[in-house]
Amino acid sequence: MLDSIIDVARELVPGTHVGICIAESTGALSTLAGTDQLVFELDDLQYAMDEGPSLTTVRDGHTVIIDDAESEHRWPRFIPHAVNLGLRSQLSVPIEVEEQTVGGLTFYSTTHTHLDTDRLAHARLFAAQASLAVTQTRRESHLAAALQSSRTIGKATGLIMERFDLDDEDAFERLSRLSQMSNVKLRDLAAHLVKQSNDLRHVADASTGHVHQPSAGHATRDQDEATDLVVRL
Repeated sequence: MLDSIIDVARELVPGTHVGICIAESTGALSTLAGTDQLVFELDDLQYAMDEGPSLTTVRDGHTVIIDDAESEHRWPRFIPHAVNLGLRSQLSVPIEVEEQTVGGLTFYSTTHTHLDTDRLAHARLFAAQASLAVTQTRRESHLAAALQSSRTIGKATGLIMERFDLDDEDAFERLSRLSQMSNVKLRDLAAHLVKQSNDLRHVADASTGHVHQPSAGHATRDQDEATDLVVRL
């Protein structure tokens, strides 16, 4: 969806090179979409120098306009290199999600493009669309993570059911109690249990020279050992 947004934006603001950068959880910026190589080069230059109009937009949450890059002095390290790459004017608009700036939509131009009211309005409209796309992407990512976590907890519960001959409710209760006692998040504890079980199964396969699924006896012993490791956390 982000690619579609920047493609349409470039058509409505001719002569521009359009990109979208988003702040990661660490605070670092990454370019998620760009209409051409120049976008990535100019974005990477700002990331490397830790300054530039796009970074200012994301960090301060306001629109930044450069009418004439050759006479611009606000970013003394970035601008000379950007001009050498062909930059002549730029517009960066913040992308906001729930009233927080999470990224920026940038229009680079290799000509002295006059940014009139219509073009600025278009830029803000596309930034709003990008905000919706980012929100949807994050929701899908959170949903995928939640589903994966649920599957892992289900596998861990199954291991405990087999190890202690419990039903699903009692097995989940025991896993939850272990989580509280060890001060380890339930999903992390479950992932550890499943990983230990898988690792021990692979070790058993290697020691016997088998490349197929281990026998039920081997699998049970592996799961017993894995569960015991978690119980000792």
